[in-house]
Amino acid sequence: MARDGTDTWILPEGLRPDMLLAALASAFGIQTFPEYAAEVVYTDSFDWRLFQDGFLLHCHNRSWTLYHGDGGEVTVQQDGPELGGRCFGRDFPPGPLRDLLIPVLGARALLPMARVHLIGRQVRLLNNDEKTVARLVFERQQPSAGTEVFSLVRLFGLRGFDQELDTVRCLLRENGVTRPASPLVGFEEACRSAGRRPLDYSSKFTVRLEPSWTAREAMVHIYRQLLAIISRNLSGTIDDLDPEFLHDLRVAIRRTRSGLSLAKDVLPVEVVVTARRDFAALGAITGPTRDLDVYLENRELYLERLPEVLRLGLTGFFADLAARRQTEQHRMARELRAKKTKTILTAWKHHLNVKEPSQALRADVPVIELAGRIIHRRSKRVLRDGRALHAATPDEDVHRLRIQCKKLRYALEFFGSLYPEDEMALLVRQLKRLQDIIGDFNDLTVQQRLLATALAGMGKASRADLGRAAALGALMQNLYQEQQALRDHLSEVFARFADPDTVHLYRSLFRPGEEPA
Repeated sequence: MARDGTDTWILPEGLRPDMLLAALASAFGIQTFPEYAAEVVYTDSFDWRLFQDGFLLHCHNRSWTLYHGDGGEVTVQQDGPELGGRCFGRDFPPGPLRDLLIPVLGARALLPMARVHLIGRQVRLLNNDEKTVARLVFERQQPSAGTEVFSLVRLFGLRGFDQELDTVRCLLRENGVTRPASPLVGFEEACRSAGRRPLDYSSKFTVRLEPSWTAREAMVHIYRQLLAIISRNLSGTIDDLDPEFLHDLRVAIRRTRSGLSLAKDVLPVEVVVTARRDFAALGAITGPTRDLDVYLENRELYLERLPEVLRLGLTGFFADLAARRQTEQHRMARELRAKKTKTILTAWKHHLNVKEPSQALRADVPVIELAGRIIHRRSKRVLRDGRALHAATPDEDVHRLRIQCKKLRYALEFFGSLYPEDEMALLVRQLKRLQDIIGDFNDLTVQQRLLATALAGMGKASRADLGRAAALGALMQNLYQEQQALRDHLSEVFARFADPDTVHLYRSLFRPGEEPA
């Protein structure tokens, strides 16, 4: 695993660093630096956002070090917050590390992924002019949860000294240093010991189905994957590690409910009835906290909508939302910890693992037939409701179209692997544009209702109440104006979604031979 002139090897058993340095001293001057030792905690978001962007971050108490690339070059080193509890990019002091972390992490917290004991020493190799031509790092890495110790030597080349670098490599080889290794071997082993591996979780839902599967085989595969997402996010939601755990949990619940609604007669009726009731209950448990998360995450955007003189009036409003959110979080956590939730998920897992043939009417239908029927039906529903849009369409009707678009989106996600990748990507992209504007429209409706409720529940006399009323009223007006502007574009955006080429593609992929709608 080498990059940018950097190589890493495992030191042979019995070969001490001082023995290797003695061999290198025949060709180079040696400059050694003090030994360092620490237990470092490697940290990332639950979905590995830093690792995905090529970064690795670790901390030792309040000292933070960011590496870029697998060569292990330090990018940033600075003090920061303690990792314990909820640690976000915004908690770092102003500077390059904070500037990098905030856009990469978003709303996600930094979590401890792996603990490793490090003992190391850096050595510089000098030429006759006493210029540094290469660097060596000797390092012992031991995962805290394990007993295995990895003794490494890492070589860092410097530009313009290629010949000297070849000489170093040759001397290392002659002394038995031939076994390549990852410079992150201790980190990787520590992750494994903790039950994790880099990139083992992503918020993006992907599922691969085989065209030869029956409808039941395919839907059970989808439901199992969604259940795994629910299970992986449950403890983080209960412990309130960051708001994305709850978001991913709710999306998996919603997708499960949509699957039960879209793919009818694939599982036994009694199983579906129970599951729809149970997952609706889980949705109701988790909904209020998530709604408040969204409002609080948009705090700065709300403030930017107001002239500065009115912004102070929202201080109490957001304080009230934060207090309500804490109350709802405690209630939600209590219900998710309850035996009833465990019973729901255990029973669902049991139904998905049943091996006996299903008596459901469409269980043995080929999945490709089921997929075509579902997607075609859902696309026709979106086209029908969308064509009814006009300048005065009630908010409730726009919301219903949003639900239909969401069902179509889930169907495309569930069954997309059965169809040509490029065509499916095009359909999803066009649907997403429509979903975005309808979703924004609906969000503005909900936000205005929340503000109206807050206004109705206010007192009448104090200066603070007057300031809050002015701020809430101005914000409502701002949101209303934006919503009206979106309303003017709804039909235009839908027309682009429903162009003849797209309608033809839906029909040719999912219902070839059928007459146009």
